[in-house]
Amino acid sequence: MENRSNGLFVAVKQRCARIAGQRSFLLVGLLVVIVTIFGVTTSRFLTYPMFRVIMSQCAEIGLMGLGMSLAWMINGVDLTVNDAANLSALTAALVIQQFASQGQISSSSVFLSYCIALLTGGICGVVNGILIGYLDVPPILATLGGLSLYRGISVAVTGGKTLAGLPANVAFIGQGTVFQIPIPFVIFIIVSLLIFISLKYTVFGFQVKMVGINIKAAYFSGINYRKIIMIVYTLSGILAGLAGIIIMGRTRSVAYEYGTQVYIVFTLLITNLAGISAGEHSAIAVFMATLVLQILSTGFYLRFMTLPGGPFFNNFLWGLFLVTILVLAQLFKRARQ
Repeated sequence: MENRSNGLFVAVKQRCARIAGQRSFLLVGLLVVIVTIFGVTTSRFLTYPMFRVIMSQCAEIGLMGLGMSLAWMINGVDLTVNDAANLSALTAALVIQQFASQGQISSSSVFLSYCIALLTGGICGVVNGILIGYLDVPPILATLGGLSLYRGISVAVTGGKTLAGLPANVAFIGQGTVFQIPIPFVIFIIVSLLIFISLKYTVFGFQVKMVGINIKAAYFSGINYRKIIMIVYTLSGILAGLAGIIIMGRTRSVAYEYGTQVYIVFTLLITNLAGISAGEHSAIAVFMATLVLQILSTGFYLRFMTLPGGPFFNNFLWGLFLVTILVLAQLFKRARQ
């Protein structure tokens, strides 16, 4: 029995590594093509300020995309990532405002607000995990309800208004740099590497893959699949909380509706573009897919938004791209099968 389990473990690792390598290679090629096209057609594209904007903005959507991809890996979905991020940022902003009203803004108070934001995101994930893992609510219904709940709390607390003018010392994590590299991008790289290592080289990663591949087989193998589902959605919530901290730092404001029009679509696009499916995950592919989408978003904006009818062409191309990715994802899936 032990030899059979070891053989299954090795087979799963080899299969996932082979698929992830193929997808990552394709994404690198796509990235090179996109950068070349926009570099030739748009004069402002190949500049450091533009790439700094791309790196800063792709971190927040990339962290949400990582959370979505983890849920997708276990045959789930997390539609709450955006609203959990906004609610987490809101709790952090309220703590900061409380300290500011007392004239006690310091590095320790800002750090405390970050911890509370991560805790808020984690609680959102725990709620999702209980509904899905222990009460067997379908993931799309549970997270759709969670989306409405978390957004409703944010609206009730803020009265639908934006909390702006946060102190300058909260901006470091969203606007600061390390060796000319934006701190949000550095955080995104580190988190991606940690997820890659944990899924590839730990028992937890193997258990997550088994739950995604066959939840009944995982159960009969002694894996507590309900606990795994809970942990996955909690991690997704924490990643959303981290994204909320970055958004708050970059904009020095908090809004309940920030990103709600596009970020869920972006995370689903990232998940499909990275080739995430049941039991299969590559944090490197998610990282590359995030870069591809953010570069496309920036390139489309530079190329079309200043032209007559620009918003129409921008939305049309995004819709066309989304449909193309979904079709290609199904073709890749059939080819693997």
